[in-house]
Amino acid sequence: MEILSKNTKLIFILGMIIPILSHVLGQEETSCQGHPINLNDHQKAQITECLDASGIKSLFKIPVEKLPCVGVCIFEKKDMITPDGRINHQKALAYIDAMMTGPVKKPLIDGIDKCIKDHGDKVKIDNDPKCLAFLNVGQCVHDVFLDVCV
Repeated sequence: MEILSKNTKLIFILGMIIPILSHVLGQEETSCQGHPINLNDHQKAQITECLDASGIKSLFKIPVEKLPCVGVCIFEKKDMITPDGRINHQKALAYIDAMMTGPVKKPLIDGIDKCIKDHGDKVKIDNDPKCLAFLNVGQCVHDVFLDVCV
């Protein structure tokens, strides 16, 4: 039962990362209720580096077991994880503010703010090779994106 729960959480995280990464790989324009998600070339390169570091060549072929570490990598590349393993609250919200447009921006920021407050402590810990400490915040952010964008 525990394995099923972890796998389910990993699938949720995939849903969170796909909207951002699909834009990176140029599959199609990514939007939230018709409002574009803006990523510059540097941001796209950071995400691509995380995929490459995990040996992943395609957004649609991310193995479930590698997904949380890809998420941690992206947060680290964007300097959104503090040295003590917490999400940098201000940087994460500033990133969402810069990335999102239109009326979806405020509910996304509000929802992600709550996710970070509730689950943003210790998302990266020592001796966590599968990055499982990232699961709760990842699932929360995924749920916010689904509630607001879909």
